[in-house]
Amino acid sequence: MKEKLVLMALSIILLCSPGVYSQERMHSFEVGISGSAVNHSRTMLSDFHVTKGGDYVFSLEEKSLYGGINLYAAYELKPWLFLDAQGTVGLARHYGAGSLKQGGSILAGPGLQFRPCFGERWVQPYLRLGVNYYHKDFPAYWFGTFEGDFTREGVWKAEDSWNKGSTFDKDTYIPVSAGIGVVGWLSERVGIRIEGNYLRSLGSKGANFAQGSAGLVFRFGGRSLRPAPAPERIVEKLIEKEVVKEVPVEMIREVLKEVPCGNTIDVLMDNVTFDFDKAELTPDSEIVLDEVAKIIASYPEDRFLVSGHTDARGGETYNEQLSVARARAVYDALILRGVPESQLCYRGFGKRAAVVPGSAGDDVRRGDRKVVLERITWKPLWNYLKNNQ
Repeated sequence: MKEKLVLMALSIILLCSPGVYSQERMHSFEVGISGSAVNHSRTMLSDFHVTKGGDYVFSLEEKSLYGGINLYAAYELKPWLFLDAQGTVGLARHYGAGSLKQGGSILAGPGLQFRPCFGERWVQPYLRLGVNYYHKDFPAYWFGTFEGDFTREGVWKAEDSWNKGSTFDKDTYIPVSAGIGVVGWLSERVGIRIEGNYLRSLGSKGANFAQGSAGLVFRFGGRSLRPAPAPERIVEKLIEKEVVKEVPVEMIREVLKEVPCGNTIDVLMDNVTFDFDKAELTPDSEIVLDEVAKIIASYPEDRFLVSGHTDARGGETYNEQLSVARARAVYDALILRGVPESQLCYRGFGKRAAVVPGSAGDDVRRGDRKVVLERITWKPLWNYLKNNQ
């Protein structure tokens, strides 16, 4: 059974590893520390004796909760899938040899978190499945006899809500876990994590119990939790040249305005559109991008953001991904035409800039399915865009 679980875990990790899908974004890494409460019942019976009147007397002590410290680490495989590892060290009191003693437990193992609301950045609920190693050094005594019972006929049995009918007390076993949790971010890097798990023993040689944790979590890398700043559009410069002409009779001064011949980048990019639900460049768009690449070549010191957009139809998350694919298609096409990578970066903005409602006809909505080229002049903004591409 252990070998099958290990092979299953390795298969899931390989299938979901970041090497098999787009590396357009950075992956986040989380670490945290929490306080834990473990609901593992303990039943202790002691001091069994017979009174002079023939009554049987014993002391019964039951405990359920004990506390501990939980250490946590998680790595983002996909926006909706995280691989984590958790370990909990618990302290549990128990009765033995006529006195109350201090025992403990260790619970550790990997798990997968499914975060369905990955579009919501500040509050991230999740479902978790895991497999664990559990060891304790205190007795639970689910079933036993009364020590000191000279009749040897007295038998006692303990049950709780998690282990009805149990007759075992095993110290080391492998439980699987299922739970729910939520991470609420207080800032870009610090948040609060709350999680509850139900642990069930594989087979019939271990106890079932529950655990809850709450504490701080720290985040490294990953996309920003704040909305991306709205990029600025290109404004073509109007070049004014002052020319002085000399004539024999008098000096005449006139101002001539030189405007670049042909279409501007804005006008050209208006002709780069996409079919509904597609991110492939059309043959007409390929011709337009030939001209765009020539214009960019005349601005070697400038930096440009390629912004992808969709029309109003479809969900926000899907349109966000589609707009990134469209921006990437134009980005790759310009690189292929000799534009240096140092001059370009790309982003997708989904349907946030759509001006036509989804109920409009396809010919009208085509204007919203576009890619816009924007000049970035503020160096800190450019550095941010390149570093978080």
